[in-house]
Amino acid sequence: MNVMRYSGYYLLVTGILHNIIGLSLGWSSLIAMHNDGWFFSTLVNNQMAFDREAISWFLITGCFWVLFGLMLQKALNEGYCPPLSLGWGFVFIGVIVAVIMPISGAYLFIIQGAILIIGTTKRKQPDCNVTTTPSSQHS
Repeated sequence: MNVMRYSGYYLLVTGILHNIIGLSLGWSSLIAMHNDGWFFSTLVNNQMAFDREAISWFLITGCFWVLFGLMLQKALNEGYCPPLSLGWGFVFIGVIVAVIMPISGAYLFIIQGAILIIGTTKRKQPDCNVTTTPSSQHS
């Protein structure tokens, strides 16, 4: 069984969880932004409102993880073998974030990176050839 077969879905779920947490913790900021009409709502008295900027980027980041997860899963389903650097990048970012914020979801990235590293190194080299057509590839 290929451990990275569902890596895209793991990242998608991470993005969904990130946005659920963001909506829960940032609800008051989002309500304030809504009350201000959304347009330029991260500025209050011509000053950047950090809580509003932070929740906006928090939710945007979760959305990007969802999109990246969907793209990664489609690529995996078509036989694409992601580069080893993607797994190591996830681990590196996860470790840095876990050091800075030990109570966070950073550990999910460390786990997902490890899954990608294990899955990529266990696949046979011909399976990782992205120049072949999807119909000639096998998972």
